[in-house]
Amino acid sequence: MPDFSTQLARPGVEREDLEFDVLFVGAGPANLAGLWRLLDLLEARKITGLTIGLIEKGDEIGDHAFSGAVLDPAALDELCPDWAERGFPCEGRVTSEEVWYFTERGGLKAPFPPPFLANHGFPIVSLSRMVRWMAAEIEKREVPGVDVMLLPGFAGIKVLWEDGRVAGVQTADRGVNADGSPRPTFEPGNNLRAKVTVFGEGPRGHLMRELDEVLGLQAGSVNPQVYETGAKEIWEIPAGRVPEGFVLHSAGWPQADGESGGSFVYRMGGDRLAVGYVVSLDTHDPFADAHLMLQKFKTHPRIKAMLAGGRMVQYGGKALAIGGWNSMPRLAFPGGMLAGDAAQMVNAGRLKGIHLAMKGGMCAAETIADALAEGDFGEASLLRYSRAYLDSWAGTELYRARNFHGVLAHGPTPGAVLKLALGQVTGGWAPGDPLRMGTDADATATTEAHYGREGLHRDMLDWGVKPDGALTFSKLDDVYASGTLHDEHQPGHLKIVKGDQVCVSCWETKGSPCTVFCPAQVYEMHPDAAGRVSRVDIAFSNCVHCKTCDIKCPEGNVLWTPPEGGGGPKYTLC
Repeated sequence: MPDFSTQLARPGVEREDLEFDVLFVGAGPANLAGLWRLLDLLEARKITGLTIGLIEKGDEIGDHAFSGAVLDPAALDELCPDWAERGFPCEGRVTSEEVWYFTERGGLKAPFPPPFLANHGFPIVSLSRMVRWMAAEIEKREVPGVDVMLLPGFAGIKVLWEDGRVAGVQTADRGVNADGSPRPTFEPGNNLRAKVTVFGEGPRGHLMRELDEVLGLQAGSVNPQVYETGAKEIWEIPAGRVPEGFVLHSAGWPQADGESGGSFVYRMGGDRLAVGYVVSLDTHDPFADAHLMLQKFKTHPRIKAMLAGGRMVQYGGKALAIGGWNSMPRLAFPGGMLAGDAAQMVNAGRLKGIHLAMKGGMCAAETIADALAEGDFGEASLLRYSRAYLDSWAGTELYRARNFHGVLAHGPTPGAVLKLALGQVTGGWAPGDPLRMGTDADATATTEAHYGREGLHRDMLDWGVKPDGALTFSKLDDVYASGTLHDEHQPGHLKIVKGDQVCVSCWETKGSPCTVFCPAQVYEMHPDAAGRVSRVDIAFSNCVHCKTCDIKCPEGNVLWTPPEGGGGPKYTLC
């Protein structure tokens, strides 16, 4: 992988080495569950003399956690059986469910949810609030002889290697000018060294890319890692408008035939409603735009009636792993492990991954506890994690859903629905098993092929909705509602790896899809009177860290890297 970060090599900069026995990178549900479970095991086995660290690029744990979610509590029940009594931030439990295939003005409502979407009794959660609670519970713990350091605001920028083995991570420098020179406030990043490093940095992680480049973690997978992008708004609605425990899932309009994605509405606590739309990034459409789909979705009579008289209070966007079993990389390697979305631990059929990610963290913790007790951190010792996870109920669930996304890659056609029904009785088998897919970028058609010549002039396309500032919003208005902030003096964290000329050529031949599919309006091309452009403008301060550009760019010209720790969105309700 090309190394374009100004963070990595500054002659004369001394970096402090901090030693850990175990290091978790990322404070999502996988790593927090792993740390929680590890503390339980160390206390039970009376293993002492340890230092455990967890770093998180968000300013606070939870700031970058994003998922409208109906939680399968299987892993939470294992980890913390008394979670309800301990103040877990449940937004309510599912009491009524609707599943729709929408048309523009109406649609077909399923008489009952299909088995894979049955959620009755499950807790509805804000992932941001959930991981904040998990971190707070961990901080309360006092395990004799074990020091725990939770370090938000620290971004892992580079993997540390020793003799081909992962030895930890380097954190990002702070106080750097756009040209890479140090400011008076400059603070060098640290080398965090560990016997075992657990990478749970979410989908399309920067460090995961480096790991795969060096170790070939994806080489044995059926498919590459594939993704969706989701856009979501949180609304405050009039009291009593939507009953507590209400959940809606839908497919169909506003997406075109042959495209894969869907939408959801979840009733949250405090008369709030989560409204979201996800678009599969292996769509042929180069202008696939989750934000646009969300704005259209809200104009449907069924949804518009729920939102009438309310107000939008928070927005977010994020890429979501969707490949599941067939896209899972090698989970363990010398000195490290992968968990959560970084390892594609998502059941596409159930629209769920939190419980699978948590189980991954817990299985990793159990392997690490054994390694600490035995003093054996070799590859064979750590590979026990892979076997434990794949043999667990989580592995079984993922295997049964292995072909779900492949079946629906071109939308819920009658043939696809029949294959899904067949999979319910065959343990996930479908004709052609395993269904193979390429990368999301390779699946993207040229703009001319998809839209015709007028597609190169996007202003000639009918997007079907205009922001009104009440029901529908521009991307910039929504970005403001996400709380996104970056220090604009730092180097841009979105790297154009092949040069601006590639972007110019893309504008001329493909219409610059990044200017449309980005849910935060980060990329802009400014043509002159003759319609020519000379470069792409990157408003990196808008970036909500969704990583769609890194995934979907048809030229492979964007590399997402972490900004200085603490930058990005600030989710509190998502």
